Amino acid sequence: MKLQQWIDAALSGRIGEEDVQHALWLLSNTPLLYDGGETISVEDYMRGLERQPSAEESEALDELFGMAVSLCRRYAEAADYDRMQDVLSLQFDLWARGALRLEDWIAWIREAAAGTMDLPAYDFDEVLGSAPEGFMIQDFHDELNYRLEDAPDDEWALSHLDELYRRVGVTGKA
Repeated sequence: MKLQQWIDAALSGRIGEEDVQHALWLLSNTPLLYDGGETISVEDYMRGLERQPSAEESEALDELFGMAVSLCRRYAEAADYDRMQDVLSLQFDLWARGALRLEDWIAWIREAAAGTMDLPAYDFDEVLGSAPEGFMIQDFHDELNYRLEDAPDDEWALSHLDELYRRVGVTGKA
């Protein structure tokens, strides 16, 4: 089974929701076990699976996790690696809430791993006026949502949230 077939099977319910969720959780959380992306491998992801996948599923997961490894290699340096981890974590949260479609997330990973798309980068001090040390993309997402709770029509927050979503693969069609 190729990755696209796995996505189709996941979307149609032929692969259990828990299995899909766990594979995507591994996608976003396995990099947290490493300080950089130089040594992470497909086997590191596969070892985290709760159940042994079928041979067909294993082929698709090898492809998915292979892209994740390529992404980790591309952003192997510490600051970039931290930002990549932060983006993957936000993407998992957005997927879990139904804001990021599975096929859009996978397409984003494919493009980012191949070098045709870059991670979002922000100068948070410039964007926000000032930001605490260590402020990251998920923090920015939280800040934007916090502002929108107080003022749902805040054009500044809405435009930055739309831009952030676009940069992490949300197409608006979820």
